Amino acid sequence: MTQRRPQSGFTLIELMIVVAIIGILAAIAIPSFQRFQARARQSEVNVNLKSLFTGLRTQQRMPSSAIRGSGFSPERGNRYSYHLGDCSNYEDRSTIDAVYHNDDICIGADTFKFPVLPSVFTPTLAPGAMWGARATSHGLANAPGIYGSDASWDFLAYGAGDVDNSADVEQYADTWLISSADGSLQSECPATGSPEAVSAGEPFNTANDVSCN
Repeated sequence: MTQRRPQSGFTLIELMIVVAIIGILAAIAIPSFQRFQARARQSEVNVNLKSLFTGLRTQQRMPSSAIRGSGFSPERGNRYSYHLGDCSNYEDRSTIDAVYHNDDICIGADTFKFPVLPSVFTPTLAPGAMWGARATSHGLANAPGIYGSDASWDFLAYGAGDVDNSADVEQYADTWLISSADGSLQSECPATGSPEAVSAGEPFNTANDVSCN
């Protein structure tokens, strides 16, 4: 009589343990990957706001309130809308050729490439923003715009967008600001316990898309 060889392989319990371990590892890795991806996308708004700052700061006289007055026009494929006013007029990027106007005060997100995004996001304004005496005398508060006169002026610009692919259900858009004035600023979300000193030309995050849905 020949002996049967013992069958080799995994038992059902062993397979279940392996699947459980894979699930745990995925639960740890996926959020980390999403945060990394979001930070990479946030580099867009930081670079573009600095470009806007440079474009405005090189002008001796106060430019038109239109965002185009600064010569600012980010590359297509932008996930953020850029605000230098209330967006009553904005560059529309929903078609192959962007539709712009001389009095644009905002630039819309590229909805031709990202149809799920709104053309213009609602930025989260910095709560209780405090500025130096010069900027305050110009009327600078927390709303985007250019303030002052030809001889002496300041500006505040925002970029707002989506970096975690859930723009349709979010309470807060990922929002950054940049100003020509030094300020004492706080984030709306996540809320900070005390104001932070922010230098002119330094992008500041008022609402973080990753942690504030």
